[in-house]
Amino acid sequence: MEDGNIKINITIAQRLIELTIKQEWERYYREAEKIINHSFFSFAKQWAYKDYQDILSKLLVDVVVKNIECNERLQEYEEDLIPKMIELNELANRIPID
Repeated sequence: MEDGNIKINITIAQRLIELTIKQEWERYYREAEKIINHSFFSFAKQWAYKDYQDILSKLLVDVVVKNIECNERLQEYEEDLIPKMIELNELANRIPID
């Protein structure tokens, strides 16, 4: 494929999906496939459902909530780290270099 893209097939909730992706991202898609299917079957055991759409919807909400929580923690970390990096840079600039 052009531009380093490849076609891969992954299976999500027993459905085959064909994707065109950047070759260097293949391992991420393969790992996502494993995580999604593991979560899918875990949710299927826990909740009553009429069809796979119910489980996939719950799975999607769970993933997005975890993503939001992760982004908030990262933001808090950055807000704490940046002033410390500035202070460290100022201290480093005070050290005389011979």
